[in-house]
Amino acid sequence: MGLGAVVSAAAIEVVLPTYNGAPYLEAQLASISAQTLRPERVLLRDDGSSDGTEALICQLQERYGAWLQVLPADGNLGCTSNVNRLLQATMAPYVALADQDDLWLPHKLERSLAEMQELEASRGSTTPLLVHGDLELIDAHGERLGCRYLQRQRLDPRRCAPVDLALTNVVTGCTALLNRALLQKALPIPPEALMHDWWLALVASAFGEIALVDEPGVLYRQHGSNVLGAQGLGLAYWRQRLQALLADPAAGGHTRAALQQAELFEQRYGQSISALPALLHLRRRQRWWALLRLPVEQHPWKHGPLRTLGLYGLLAWLPR
Repeated sequence: MGLGAVVSAAAIEVVLPTYNGAPYLEAQLASISAQTLRPERVLLRDDGSSDGTEALICQLQERYGAWLQVLPADGNLGCTSNVNRLLQATMAPYVALADQDDLWLPHKLERSLAEMQELEASRGSTTPLLVHGDLELIDAHGERLGCRYLQRQRLDPRRCAPVDLALTNVVTGCTALLNRALLQKALPIPPEALMHDWWLALVASAFGEIALVDEPGVLYRQHGSNVLGAQGLGLAYWRQRLQALLADPAAGGHTRAALQQAELFEQRYGQSISALPALLHLRRRQRWWALLRLPVEQHPWKHGPLRTLGLYGLLAWLPR
């Protein structure tokens, strides 16, 4: 008896935001439908596509019937707000996030739910929980590139404590399975959040637990229209980060945005997850000395020495 026979009664919904995803949406939806543990339904909302996605969605509705529920497309909300709208429409005890352009391997949901149920057995179903996994990279044509996302990005998924997640997200949304307790705690996702998956990971880490399924369950498509992709840490990555910083030094790039998100988290929940947001309100010289005086366990460390060195440089240089 396979695992699917044991857990098939559990209700899972999948949320699928779309935006100009016509080339890949049909194949992705087919891969979700073909899961060994088929979700109860898929909730989809288009965010104002102009490439024929809306017409394709109408065809897919005819094919899948009530299993594919399409929410009204009432304007362009942006990625995070679109996902937030979808999550607020869910009712199942478990919800999986999906991207429009990936492919799910057949046992993706089955393995994620097995991990989730193990967590709930030890932590309880009222604890906010998130299960995620690695991804295998493919090109625009679906050919495997021979590497995984966490390896390419040089991320350590074990570093999922709130203080670590405040600076670097290790949860890729399209792999995530959420329990209802997490949604009740995290929603609504603030529009100022950097990304929906980052916010959900912060909440799960601070108030519950995050678990990793080692085996990839998603083929992560890399193409020219990705909102986010597996950029790697080569010269092009560092050049892009430097150019963005030089173009608007006061903005502080990704680092300031991450710390503003941590500050937003503290404002909502009354819980500090990092000492760094408060330091940005100090003058540069005061900030540097305050940083040096932090307890060792509060010293910020990113994934790898180059990232960490860059972080310390930014913290010392950024204006208030």
